[in-house]
Amino acid sequence: MQRPASIIRFEQFYAGHIGIGLAGSFVALFGPESAARAQATEAVGPWLIPAVLGLAVVTQVALWYLIARRASAVAKWVLVAFTAVNMIGLAFLMFGFATGIGAEARSAAGSAASVIASALLLVAVAHLFRADAKVWFGEGRTVA
Repeated sequence: MQRPASIIRFEQFYAGHIGIGLAGSFVALFGPESAARAQATEAVGPWLIPAVLGLAVVTQVALWYLIARRASAVAKWVLVAFTAVNMIGLAFLMFGFATGIGAEARSAAGSAASVIASALLLVAVAHLFRADAKVWFGEGRTVA
């Protein structure tokens, strides 16, 4: 089966999400005054942040592959759940901006990248619920 337009658009937006999110993470975590990196290094070791970023990228690439190339409805719903968690994190980020809580530990560039990456993720996931994407996942068909 040829991949529908919604799945192709999902891939494009999801790739943007991964790229911008990773770039923002590098800016925020490996910048000269990264409080998070200093805390993680002190508490666990210098390997923690690269390991977590690597695991995140592997997970995102695996979800992309399962959704866009293997039409896995389970992976689609896992991504929806991860997106919900991402939106909760975004709400906390916005709350922090509004109240000033955590401002000393926040990178402006990293935060901006996080907001943009979250918006791209929402658009990508929305494409998974279009009519042609439902056919891709085998949803909406009746079994006789």
